[in-house]
Amino acid sequence: MSSVTKAKTHHDLDDEALGNYLSQHLPDLQLPIVSTKIGYGQSNPTYFIDDARGTRYILRKKPRGTIISPVAHQVDREYRVIKALGTVEGFPVPKVYCLCMDDGIIGTAFYVMEFVKGRIITDPNLSTLPPTERRSAWFSLVSTLAWLHSIDPDSIGLTGFGKKTGFYTRHCNTFSRIEAQQARVKDISTGQELGRAHPNFDEIVDYVRRNVPSDRASIIHGDYKFDNVVLHPTEPRVIALLDWELSTIGHPLMDAVYVVGPYWNRVSKGKDGKVGPTRDDMGGEVYDVANQRKAGMPSMDELMDEYSSLVGWDPRKDRWEVAKIFHLMRGGTISHGIQARTVTGQASSEFSHYYFENTKRSLDTALAMVRELKEKENSRSTL
Repeated sequence: MSSVTKAKTHHDLDDEALGNYLSQHLPDLQLPIVSTKIGYGQSNPTYFIDDARGTRYILRKKPRGTIISPVAHQVDREYRVIKALGTVEGFPVPKVYCLCMDDGIIGTAFYVMEFVKGRIITDPNLSTLPPTERRSAWFSLVSTLAWLHSIDPDSIGLTGFGKKTGFYTRHCNTFSRIEAQQARVKDISTGQELGRAHPNFDEIVDYVRRNVPSDRASIIHGDYKFDNVVLHPTEPRVIALLDWELSTIGHPLMDAVYVVGPYWNRVSKGKDGKVGPTRDDMGGEVYDVANQRKAGMPSMDELMDEYSSLVGWDPRKDRWEVAKIFHLMRGGTISHGIQARTVTGQASSEFSHYYFENTKRSLDTALAMVRELKEKENSRSTL
């Protein structure tokens, strides 16, 4: 590995300093190491770490610069939840090796974990997965989520990892505050403020606040979808859950709505017939009821029936439509945050511009759902 030469980028790590640190925590590590940034993740930058023998590890770090929201990019929380879940026999998380909160090593806090070899499916339509495997992969994804939601957080040392009541109300308040902070961020090249995520953002949040689901608490992942899990190299089953940045103790309804997003959060076409910018939780025509069997997809109700039978609770009966609106509002606010980090030069990806349209699309859809539900409520009240 010592002969590898990297092209310099602004995401480069100090491999010598990092290697010296890791040699104290990974006894089998052989120096020198080479770090390579992975993909175009928009939040906590992630790297391959390869040692001189070719052993590979994964490093996730806090981004450089001033953090817009104090609740974002807490790599120590990621490390804590992965380490805790690693004590549950058989639960599919990578092994974590060390957490470094010293900014003096590579500039920001980071942690290092096991590299799990397998398949990561980045297309929500599962186009890279054979149709014969898609049904089993979907059931593995959903049953693993049910397992996560069935684990008592206190029993694995996650007491205090999050509050067990008022999840949706508190997070509406949090996202309102974050959106306002992001709106005031100034473009480093023009000096102009970014502005609101959506002119009707407050109407969307207020509707969720007035219609929150009943309290329920579990460990939630917060970003649960196919591209954050590793499938077995040859079998359609989950062998590792990744990207725990948004995890907390919260309402499992949020994850349940999120995981089946491709079924209800559909890709739309413009007047020209072309598909516009999409998020990685949006589905295409393979999720149409008429196409599901041919495409090898289960129905959404089959998946939610499986989840319900394992957890003993049916999320479809607890403000399901409101949870969808929250999901879209939350996603739009996160995309707005990527815009904020982009205009300040802090986004961890050269592909951040793809997220600009997603802010508007997510919040436009959420607003349309709010107004449709309001209209139904008004119609009922006049009967």
